[in-house]
Parts: sequence; structure tokens; C-alpha cells
Amino acid sequence: MECTREEDRLVLRELKHRVFELVRKAYAIVNDPSTDSMISWGPNGNSLIVHRPLPLEYTESFLFHSEALSMERFITYGFTKTVSGSQVEYANDDFVRGQPKRLEKICERFVARMKQEMELELKLNNDRKRQWEEYTSYGSVVERFKHIYSVVDDPATNSFISWGPNGKSFIVLDPQRCACYCFPYDLLEECGFTKTVSGSQMEFASENFVAGKPELLKKIGEKHKPAMIAYHKKLMDPLKDLRRKYAMEKTDYTN
Repeated sequence: MECTREEDRLVLRELKHRVFELVRKAYAIVNDPSTDSMISWGPNGNSLIVHRPLPLEYTESFLFHSEALSMERFITYGFTKTVSGSQVEYANDDFVRGQPKRLEKICERFVARMKQEMELELKLNNDRKRQWEEYTSYGSVVERFKHIYSVVDDPATNSFISWGPNGKSFIVLDPQRCACYCFPYDLLEECGFTKTVSGSQMEFASENFVAGKPELLKKIGEKHKPAMIAYHKKLMDPLKDLRRKYAMEKTDYTN
């Protein structure tokens, strides 16, 4: 999975620059013999040793105090930390005496790891968004079935829609009046209802759409969840396109 968002690339580029500046400054200070009483090279030349306690004014200068960085950040950059008495050693295979060009590798590895974490976070966020959309889509369609059931079950609507004789179907007597209730006929068929047409009447039957048993509606949802989600997506995508187009037109107008 690629990290393609421009803002992510800018963040990573800025991050690499900041990390390089910190390790470069650390390298320069460690490489300065005048600081050996406070910060010096380790015996193998691939680590820096901090002799504690470090004077406060020197600590603030070294650690970019204005950006609240600390020596512990070196661990995040791939350094290993070893404490021995009053000394703390930070080691890295690319923090080597006499080879400052290798500092770039520290930055590259750190940024590569951060990129992986950002991509993983993006994937997790997309998964959460997809799951939420599926959840809301499913919930919206389930509510439609509850709405249909309530209309069919209402004696006041019997002149244009009513239960079938066995209570396991409903009959649309007047499609035009039912249109006012936004009946999704195509959804009914996608969710397993059988349709029978007789003249101007339509009958829809399902074993889980039964008079006096509204609790069976959840079985329709459980059995036909993918169809419900797909139906809601088909219904909402044109609306999303219109909103996107409106937002673009509004931006062009304000600019």
C-alpha cells in the first residue's frame, strides 16, 4: 500500500529533515574534544556516551529545548540505550566516528518505519470508515423494512396496501399511492421477496415478513445484509456525487 497523500509526503520530508538535524548536531558535539567531559564517543566509535549530570544550560542547547526534544528520542530513531552508573550510552551502527555520511541511513530507516506506521494507520482508518458505512447502510435499510411493515400493518392504509390472506405477504392495491411512502420495490426482490403481479396489483411474499411477527424482520437483515449494503450504496452514490460537484462549484465561485 503506497503513501500517496501529498500532506503525508510533506510530513515525512519535514520529519526526515528534523531527525537529520538532531543527529547531525549530536554528531558534531560528540566529535568535539572540548565536550568529552560531558558527551563523548563510546569505546567502539559507534555510540555516544552522556556523562550525567549534564549542565542545564548545555542540555537545553543540545536538545533543541524550544522543540521539547530529549535524549530519549534517540531510542525512537533506532539507537539502543545502556545505563552504567552515571553514564548513559546511545549506540547505532550508523552513528560512527569519522563517517558522518552514514547519518542519512539513520534518518532513512526511521522515516521508512514512520511511513509504514502512517500507512497502517490510514488502512485502519479506512477499514473503520468502511465498517461504519456498512453499519449505517445496513441500519438504514433495516429501518426501511420496519417502515414498510408499519405501513402494511396500519389499518388506515388498507385501501391501497394490506396483508395478504395468509398474513405472509402484502398486496399493493394502488402503486401510485404507495409511491408516496417511497416503497423500494427493487430492494424487496433483492432481499428474497417473491413478486406476483395480477392486473394493477402486486403481491410481495417472504417467510420472514409475517403479520403479527415484526421480530422476524431481523432475519431478512441477517440473510441479505450484502444486498442491503449494496442497495444503500447504489442509492447514496449519486447523492455523494452531487454534493462533491456542489462543493467544487462553491469553491470555484468563492475563489
